[in-house]
Amino acid sequence: MNENRKTPDQRVQMTDIERLRHSASHVLATAILKIWPEAQFAAGPPVENGFYYDVDLPHRISPEDFEKIEAEMKKEIKANHPFEKMEVSRDEALELGKKGRLAALSDRNEPSKFKIDIIENIPANEKISLYRNGEFVDLCAGPHVMRTGNIGAFKLTSVASAYYKGDEKNPQLQRVYGTAFKTKKELDEYFAMIEEAKKRDHRKLGRELEIFVLDDDVGPGLPMWLPRGAAIIDELEKLARETEFAAGYQRVRTPHIARETLYKKSGHLPYYAESMFPPMELLEEEDKQKKRELEAELADVRSRLARFPSYDQRKTQSRDPRYTVEVSSPEDRETAFHRPELMRQSEELERKLRSLSRPYYLKAMNCPHHHKLFAAVPRSYRDLPLRLAEYGTCYRYEQSGELIGLMRVRSMQMNDAHIYMTPDQFETEFNAVNEMYLKYFKLFGIEKYLMRFSTHDPTKLGQKFVDEPELWKQTEVMTRNVLKNSGINYVEVPNEAAFYGPKIDVQAWSVIGREFSIATNQVDFAQPRRFNLVYKDKDNTEKTPICIHRAPLGTHERFIGFLIEHYAGNFPLWLSPEQVRILTIGDDAKLLDYSMSILNELRAHEVRAEIDKSTDQINGKIQRAEQMKVHTMFVIGKRDMEADAISVRVHGKGNLGTKPRAEAIADTLSSIKERRA
Repeated sequence: MNENRKTPDQRVQMTDIERLRHSASHVLATAILKIWPEAQFAAGPPVENGFYYDVDLPHRISPEDFEKIEAEMKKEIKANHPFEKMEVSRDEALELGKKGRLAALSDRNEPSKFKIDIIENIPANEKISLYRNGEFVDLCAGPHVMRTGNIGAFKLTSVASAYYKGDEKNPQLQRVYGTAFKTKKELDEYFAMIEEAKKRDHRKLGRELEIFVLDDDVGPGLPMWLPRGAAIIDELEKLARETEFAAGYQRVRTPHIARETLYKKSGHLPYYAESMFPPMELLEEEDKQKKRELEAELADVRSRLARFPSYDQRKTQSRDPRYTVEVSSPEDRETAFHRPELMRQSEELERKLRSLSRPYYLKAMNCPHHHKLFAAVPRSYRDLPLRLAEYGTCYRYEQSGELIGLMRVRSMQMNDAHIYMTPDQFETEFNAVNEMYLKYFKLFGIEKYLMRFSTHDPTKLGQKFVDEPELWKQTEVMTRNVLKNSGINYVEVPNEAAFYGPKIDVQAWSVIGREFSIATNQVDFAQPRRFNLVYKDKDNTEKTPICIHRAPLGTHERFIGFLIEHYAGNFPLWLSPEQVRILTIGDDAKLLDYSMSILNELRAHEVRAEIDKSTDQINGKIQRAEQMKVHTMFVIGKRDMEADAISVRVHGKGNLGTKPRAEAIADTLSSIKERRA
């Protein structure tokens, strides 16, 4: 059954490979029923890189069961049954469900409980269809391949637990995963890629290459960078500074925290509250004396109230004379008379005490701070476009179950910038940001990428998106025109815009085909107005600028995670954490002096170079350097020293031969300066 039941148009939008995998999920269910006829099925859609089917079954399916399940699947494929579509009425579908015939090989004593629930939630105006392959009949919107024999090569991959409809209040089911391709060659290539991906996993390589660590005492999702990781960060920041300086950006710095009022003004509160760390309640120094005075006044009011209970208390207590409160003294009578006023005073004092605490939030985004910097100086149209850039650290409270190495973290250093411009500057500026993306892609060898143009949903204005219908239309048209005119590869995705305007998310694929979301380019028509940002136009009137939020290198965390997997840790020389390691053949004093002079010359040019002074044999030194993926090794022996030369070795390429010392060092410096691949 295709889980994503929406409109008829959406239901048929499957690629050929998705259609094939959807069909494979039905064959999987058929096979499971042949082995365990009591199995009950929920949903079985195609997913990225495969398919799954959710099953309710007393037997706990394990990988040891895969072989016999696959054997039954092969029988079904060999039988080459056609996939037959049957449209039925709602009553007919429900009747089949009550007989247990849906997602089954025949009528059963138990109803098809999950299928009945699905039918009851299908919109009244939507047609209901079934698909049959052999004896198996399932509630399904389709589509499928023509026959089971068209499925090609497949393999079951894993089994996991999943709540029905993703709700923990519902039954927990077994989710059996598999994948399928048209040919065995494609299947083999896919699993070869999976094995390569395991070797390239940034979490594994990050530990082995001493790039970053995650520590429980520091907290989940809060990576710390070891010296080798910090070196990569420095190079990326240097690249960004140089690129942005050439493009007319100005660098700024902002604090890591801000008052709640800033984020209310920006609109991030309440829209973004769930993604922000809880506020810190702080008391300013000048308010401490005021707090003491209010607390003393409140204590006095509460003391007076405590001498005389409420009317309801007195009424209850008066049933027993022993607990009846006598209002005898003048003070008690006064308190009783003024009780409503004292209650009001108590509530007012409590409110004043609460108002003294000023909530501060960890910075979840840089934009409100940059808007304040724009507003700090009077602006003219002559100052625009104004491009403010910062590698600012932000903190977002991602759910613990969603944290993945460097790819999803709670502390991130963002290659952020905000461009303020007039409407007629928008196309040029937006296109320049996209061109910056393309420049970076070329530098890092990213050949496959896609820009996702996210728009708003008019039905969610004032909820998920700011309520400015005309500005939404205007900025979406402007953004769409830039993308079309520039010829950039993009797809349009509804209902995924930022709350303040349309955006572009840049999807990139590593060399082994893994997809990453690594950068963003967002249009903002709402926040400049909320912050009262203005510039004096040519006619001397005040206008509100348009703002672009952009982060071509995303965050250090995610981008470095991507690069580790993209390069498999084999960074180009300019980006390598350790660019050169000098390996001596022997430990003769003169040889060490010669090697140290080379090290000092390299470090004088800020090359990240080290020397292995150990007494190990040269093969052991080379092996250690290769394991740490040191880009270049200068192997120095007695003959090299006598010839004032260096034997050059490059990781993954082996020996490049002996070169004069000056030439070897010059080649290294020029490769770093030019950022060669």
